[in-house]
Amino acid sequence: MQKTFTLMLCMVVLMWQADFAYAEIHGTITGTTNYVWRMYSKSNNSPAIQGNLDYQHSSGLYTGVSVSNFNFGKSEQDEELFFPNSAQVEMTPYVGWSYKFADDWRMDLQYSRYFYDGLIFDKNADYNEFYLFLHYKSLLSTQISYIDDYYGLGRAALFPELTGRYPITDYLEISSTFGYAYIKEALAADYPYWNVGLTGRYKFIALDLRYYDAREIYYLDANGQKSITDHPETLTATVVFSLSVGF
Repeated sequence: MQKTFTLMLCMVVLMWQADFAYAEIHGTITGTTNYVWRMYSKSNNSPAIQGNLDYQHSSGLYTGVSVSNFNFGKSEQDEELFFPNSAQVEMTPYVGWSYKFADDWRMDLQYSRYFYDGLIFDKNADYNEFYLFLHYKSLLSTQISYIDDYYGLGRAALFPELTGRYPITDYLEISSTFGYAYIKEALAADYPYWNVGLTGRYKFIALDLRYYDAREIYYLDANGQKSITDHPETLTATVVFSLSVGF
């Protein structure tokens, strides 16, 4: 982990030494009613405060870091399963490269490292995620991401996603994402998930109202009975409101 962090830090330093005239720096602060990520809550179905700082160079290289409060919920707090030193903060530094290979097409490669200030289910759950994005204008995006050690469980995970966006007016956009979580090796069940929502933007403020849904996830235990997976606990039929302020 130390080598990974050192490598990312070196890349950040090299990019910050580049000429600022050819770079852009962006920051965003977001408040959300629920930190939903691939149809499970990283905030125990409670509000979250998130921040992001991003640096983009004209060469296509970019780097940044995202931070959010974190809580995996009742399975971590259950008296019979109580785990001390549970993680409360998630920090995600990332580096990537964006390449426009045609007038309307762009490809991104990105590496992210997820750090936690404590344990998740009594494990060191820091992990790497590798992304490949393909964008058509600002209307359509597809991505596939790979995790080599999902939450420290020693198993890999794969997440393909497709996102469509359509501007209704200059200030209002509708968008939807469909994804599939290939995590059976880690959590005994794969599942599809999706969301649809409206985003309103004015100057440096964005409001987002979004509906999330997924198939209920279960597997058969040793007695042939259905058991719900709870690491992490998945959601169904969830509405989330977010307010973002950026510069």
